[in-house]
Amino acid sequence: MMHGMTGNAEMMRPFAEKILPDGWTLIVPEARYNHPVRGLTWWRYEDYDADATRRANLSRRELIDVDSSLSQLEQIIAEQAPKGPLIVGGFSQGGAMAQELLHLPIADRIQGVICIGTRLVRPMELRMRLDELEKKRMFWMHGERDVRVSLEDGFAIASLFEGAGWAIEMIEHKKGHMIPNEYHESIQEWLVTFNDSL
Repeated sequence: MMHGMTGNAEMMRPFAEKILPDGWTLIVPEARYNHPVRGLTWWRYEDYDADATRRANLSRRELIDVDSSLSQLEQIIAEQAPKGPLIVGGFSQGGAMAQELLHLPIADRIQGVICIGTRLVRPMELRMRLDELEKKRMFWMHGERDVRVSLEDGFAIASLFEGAGWAIEMIEHKKGHMIPNEYHESIQEWLVTFNDSL
């Protein structure tokens, strides 16, 4: 479970531990880049102004950071995750990185993806990659009042994965760019449904 921009592993860990089903192994990786204000970031925006996260496309340099973070995540998973099925997820930038993991060879191990308050990074490339992979499951959640990542950008994720044949559980809440406490149990219940198949 991956934190968002300006967060860190310790900020994400209490939520991740709360939703973790019994007997599962938890990995809460930390992003590699320092954010200029606080915390860490999975990729560095060329300009951190208020509109940076709302741009449609990342720059070439930002995508290089994404690929570098993917390499870091691949190594962490290889070292810390037991062999076998994976569920990957995250909030905001972390949710984007969870989707990006599907580009790696470990995608065959990924059984489900959790995307909370996030966006697509490389939609065309991901659409092509999903055509190559088995159909899996996604938990999607986004806030109506999210000013950091628009609800429209969030819906683009659900549309892309649904079009690729994935089963999607969706929660649209009334709040902003956050993970509301009242939905933690819903995420855990979704995870528990994997117990019989993992």
